[in-house]
Amino acid sequence: MFAFYLLFLHLYFMVTFPAVIESGSEAKLCVSLLRPNETLQMTIYLIHNNHSRTLVEETVEEEFHRCSQFKAPEVDGQSLQEIKVQVKGESFEMTKKSRVLFKSYSKLTFIQTDKPIYNPGQTVNFRVVAMDSNFVPLEQKYSAVTLEDNNNNRIGQWMNVSSSGLILQLSHKLNSEAPQGLYKLKANIGNKLTEHHFKVKKYVLPKFEVTIKAPEQQSVGEEELKLEICGKYTYRQPVSGKALLRVCRPFWRYAYYEDVPMISLCLTETLSRTGCAFPSFNISTFMNTEMESNLQDSLAVTATVTEEGTAISMVKSENIQLTFQIGKVEFLDLPKTFERGTILEGKIKLTNFRGRVIPNKTVYIFTEGSDGSSTVTVKSAGGDSHRFDVHQNNKLLYQEKPLQDVPGKYSIDVKGSTCVSVQVALFYNIPTPTETSTLHIKAEIEGNCTKSFRNTLSLFVSVIYNGTLPSTNMVIVDIKLLSGFTADPSALKNSQHMERVDSKADHIIMYIKEVPRNIPMYYQLFINQVLPVQNLKPAVIKVYDYYQTSDQSETEYSSPCV
Repeated sequence: MFAFYLLFLHLYFMVTFPAVIESGSEAKLCVSLLRPNETLQMTIYLIHNNHSRTLVEETVEEEFHRCSQFKAPEVDGQSLQEIKVQVKGESFEMTKKSRVLFKSYSKLTFIQTDKPIYNPGQTVNFRVVAMDSNFVPLEQKYSAVTLEDNNNNRIGQWMNVSSSGLILQLSHKLNSEAPQGLYKLKANIGNKLTEHHFKVKKYVLPKFEVTIKAPEQQSVGEEELKLEICGKYTYRQPVSGKALLRVCRPFWRYAYYEDVPMISLCLTETLSRTGCAFPSFNISTFMNTEMESNLQDSLAVTATVTEEGTAISMVKSENIQLTFQIGKVEFLDLPKTFERGTILEGKIKLTNFRGRVIPNKTVYIFTEGSDGSSTVTVKSAGGDSHRFDVHQNNKLLYQEKPLQDVPGKYSIDVKGSTCVSVQVALFYNIPTPTETSTLHIKAEIEGNCTKSFRNTLSLFVSVIYNGTLPSTNMVIVDIKLLSGFTADPSALKNSQHMERVDSKADHIIMYIKEVPRNIPMYYQLFINQVLPVQNLKPAVIKVYDYYQTSDQSETEYSSPCV
């Protein structure tokens, strides 16, 4: 859209033109004249570097509105010029000037191939087209059009070629031994170069395709994520084989735990006669971890379908957004207007995230008026009485009083014109239950303490699981080193069920794939003293389930040389 300058040369005279005009284009200039009271001589000039060019010259006697075309000057880059409007009559004369910017726009060049991927020996058909800023094709002469292979070797060249019918169409047959890789087409117009890339590789159409039917959004309020994985041949027959499904909740890139494995679940299913599998996952597995703030609100789903007999595999991925909306409440059939003193009638519809109606749920409705007050009186048969006053000045104030006659019967009496909410809470003196853990850790330390400094100690750690499952998920053991000590964790990497060992500051972190039930897992770590420390304090060793971090235990160990 062009902005327009308005030149008011008389109370009823106006000239309009674009503020920016493309170089060499057909530009429009419009003149409006209302109720002239004499004959006027109107002249409009284009002025640049003390040279003027007449655009409009006309004698007018009556009202008119007229637009005319003029050829914009050819400029390189941009040129700021003036439009001068001069109007003369027997009793009236006025001259006005306003600036206009003439700007040249670069031509747009496009290269298009008939395919994105070619096999060696095939013919590459392509076309080149030049357009102006309004995407109108132009006749164009190209100084050079070249084709380069993946090693930047020139394998095709066309010099000083022009487009016939506004589009230049060319082709090149690839060698049957053409190297595979990324090829480049280049078109030169003066000093401007345009490139287009395509691939050459021995491409074979996939034998079958994999599809994942998954919801675009999954509510955390729904317990299960249900998926449908299908393998179909190109002729639409079902694939016989197995599907390996992996669902992960990825970390943000900036997360502190970026070197920790993602929270993932894997499942292998045999495809049915229809070529499909219907796995389901529990959403709670991916929620409420200690790393929640560093996890994305999405699930990455990857399905690998392997054909039976050939072991040919195809992979398909999808992304599912996690939403924390668990349902929806709608008001139905409410009147558009309400008359004070009448009964307000309507309906309430409660649905889950998928829109299914939720039956047998209690719905609480709160209304608030702009004025009024109420008094709530709570009494017991034994004489215990409490009064609460609710008005506009304290309507949001929480009021609470203890009840004395417990156990006993109380009555609630409400008088007034506002809505109040009354809640009774009864507390029992029950000891807080202690949390139970199925993971336990023990530590023992030995060493030769003959030296006053630089002692090497052996730390023995045992992890025990006594839960109901055959084995645990991944287990993390976090060993804090004694002050002034270092450790070489490389010896732990070959330990039983060890996934990975990391060293961070003064911590050694062990990632154990699983711990079998009732079978202790033993690990030995050598720690070396590098600095003497007085009053050496004990250090803590902590063990926890990677997916259920509440299942944890800890112990302490001290240097025997203190």
